[in-house]
Amino acid sequence: MNPVAEYISERRKALGLPASEVARIAGISAEYVHYIEKGKRKPSFDIAMRILRALRAAPLEFLQTTGYLSADAEPAPFKTMRLVPIISWASAGNWHLDGAPDYPAGADEWTETDAEGKKVFALKVKNDCMEPEFAEGNVIIVNPHIEAVPGDFVIVKNGGEEAILRQLKKYGRTLVLHPLNHRYPDIELKRGHRYRIIGKVEKKEKKYDPHA
Repeated sequence: MNPVAEYISERRKALGLPASEVARIAGISAEYVHYIEKGKRKPSFDIAMRILRALRAAPLEFLQTTGYLSADAEPAPFKTMRLVPIISWASAGNWHLDGAPDYPAGADEWTETDAEGKKVFALKVKNDCMEPEFAEGNVIIVNPHIEAVPGDFVIVKNGGEEAILRQLKKYGRTLVLHPLNHRYPDIELKRGHRYRIIGKVEKKEKKYDPHA
């Protein structure tokens, strides 16, 4: 058995946790946990860290025990992970940072992130206007505390009831909301426009194939 498989298997059994519970917390399948423990799959670094959180294990101990780091190595500090709500696009469009509750209303799901800021929230991409960078169903982390600058991906309140995802660009003195999919038009931000930037897209959650 390889060191990673042995460490994860022994730690899980010592805690009395079923593979299904570790999988649920880590966001992977129970079958994939078993594959890792049998040495049939090598988890990526990101997945390994998610499994460690599920096992309440110290990353440094894991890295040194399994050989990822030498015993005297000093790793970069790990950021604290926390849960933030995945809200609807309508809720995002009706939300303001000033005077707003900690999170916009209407969260049915939650996701984990290390993004900092009390009022950070998440959205699920719902169409193809920002492909290939953002595919439908991707979970994106939105931080309303960071001021957006040209080149950033932003969540913007449009003239209707919902928010939209676009890239903020500047051509000369003109600000534009730019879709990455050429089938959609640019939106020029003119003086007196009805568009309002809600927050910057700080991260996109990766999706992992448990059979890869």
